[in-house]
Amino acid sequence: MTKFREVVTLNAEPRLSISSGPHVIEIAPAAGGRITRFATQGARGWQDWLVPLTAASWPCDAWPKGGSYPLVPFSNRVRDARFAAPGGSIVELATFPGMAHALHGFGQFAAWNVELQEADCVVLRYVHGEGEQGWPWAFEAVQLIEANAQGARLSMRVANRSASPMPVGLGFHPYFGAHEAELHATTHWRHEAEIAIEPTLKPPAHRHVRETEGYTRYLSGWDGRATLRYADGRTLELQADDTLNHAVVHCPAGARYLCVEPVSHVSDGFNLAAQGLPRTGIAIIEPGSEIRASLAMATGASPAPRDGDAA
Repeated sequence: MTKFREVVTLNAEPRLSISSGPHVIEIAPAAGGRITRFATQGARGWQDWLVPLTAASWPCDAWPKGGSYPLVPFSNRVRDARFAAPGGSIVELATFPGMAHALHGFGQFAAWNVELQEADCVVLRYVHGEGEQGWPWAFEAVQLIEANAQGARLSMRVANRSASPMPVGLGFHPYFGAHEAELHATTHWRHEAEIAIEPTLKPPAHRHVRETEGYTRYLSGWDGRATLRYADGRTLELQADDTLNHAVVHCPAGARYLCVEPVSHVSDGFNLAAQGLPRTGIAIIEPGSEIRASLAMATGASPAPRDGDAA
């Protein structure tokens, strides 16, 4: 029997603001620990890198498409909100009414506590109790959001606070105003209704353009680097660490944004791993241990040459 989550209102006020030189980041801790704006002030005024999120509040199951939010303890979808735990028991996650699959973890639907705020950084913490929303494990997640001379850096760590091994994934879900992205990966996963099925033999596209028809692409073997290009000629360089070697490139039909989501595992990774598929990216962390990930976003940078690229 499906367990439903309560639909509560998330309040995006008050917002915290941090900066470094011309770069400003605004954050709404109580609205999913999300970034609501990342912008740079230049000769032409303010230039937004993320689609700015201006709403003061929203129902947690119908969030506005903007800013960037944390994905924890899994990214994307869990088919039918069910999967087999490492010991073989079946986990049944709660979903919002009308939602068949569990989506994007728990972090973006909750309030995060502010642990530290300085001029150029904020530390946020989310504590999840054992059994909440059907997740059998207790864990805590900590985000460090930094403004720096290059732009921004996002870090997250997730610690298992339960007595048994916990499967886990994490990542970031930014909504960029860019019109195209270039990135290199080795594997493109086939999917149905945004649930990944299996890796394909099709070589992944390197160039992803915002299209009217829309698409979602699940990529593995990502080298952690991406170049985003904006209509006015600006570029934004992404550099993710080795934990985030999967990426979701998401462009809904008619959308005015392009998502490039650095994540640690493929969509429905828990179930695919249980089926024996390799390289899903799902990690198992022991009691008391943790997993970490980070993403740097450098504004206006020139792409660094890749191995094998022409000089």
